[in-house]
Amino acid sequence: MPPGAGDAIVIQGVSKRYGGTRDGEGILALDRLDIALADASFTVVVGPSGCGKSTLLKILAGIHAQSSGEVIIRGDVMTGPRRDIGVVMQSPVLFPWRSVIRNVLLPIDVQKLGREKYRRTAEDLLSLVKLDGYADRYPWELSGGMQQRVAIARALVNDPTLLLMDEPFGALDAMTREHMNVELQRIWLERRKTVLLITHSISEAVFLADRVLVMSARPGRIVDDIAIDLPRPRPREVMSSPAFTAYVEQIAAHFGGVGGHGE
Repeated sequence: MPPGAGDAIVIQGVSKRYGGTRDGEGILALDRLDIALADASFTVVVGPSGCGKSTLLKILAGIHAQSSGEVIIRGDVMTGPRRDIGVVMQSPVLFPWRSVIRNVLLPIDVQKLGREKYRRTAEDLLSLVKLDGYADRYPWELSGGMQQRVAIARALVNDPTLLLMDEPFGALDAMTREHMNVELQRIWLERRKTVLLITHSISEAVFLADRVLVMSARPGRIVDDIAIDLPRPRPREVMSSPAFTAYVEQIAAHFGGVGGHGE
């Protein structure tokens, strides 16, 4: 999709090649991606294992540099890690010796922005993720889903322009994962951040997304761009509707008709 005036993130001609092979050409992981993410949109990327989904996320996070092309965030060409990008990984990566609220405030401490100035923000975020009363608990006292809620609050604490999520609920059991999808939708509807989420679950993608980008096997290219026209907020029951099933089947057709996951 070509960039427009309301786009927060523009990815233009981005390719990534990893070196180290005997022929010297390396491995082409991503091939000339062109993606524009509208402000406050929720975009989900699905694709087979090894297609470059996580590579794309790491480029947007500033962890890896692209081999060619550019990433533009609110009009600025990205040249490295930025403070206005929040990241949530599959593992919440909480420090066990820090309380819940001090884990949320970790980016503030690292950036030396002043913990007391942001404490109210952190408390408000804990309320947003329904962890009121847990500020002084420690990660080992929380369930996996609760730990991931702390990770989401931490990613939002410095009011990021872009929220990147890499299989954030992949390690949770099926029932907890469904519940967390409903919770993530609620959080997004309240905060309206620009979100790019990666998943192997097609049903998760359809439930959460305004738009699903389907990637090919390596080298990763965008082979389909599907707008999800389902009313919000979406209850769990929408997953049994004919419209939802049609979207799942449309996406699954790219992977040999596997209905639940993009593998």
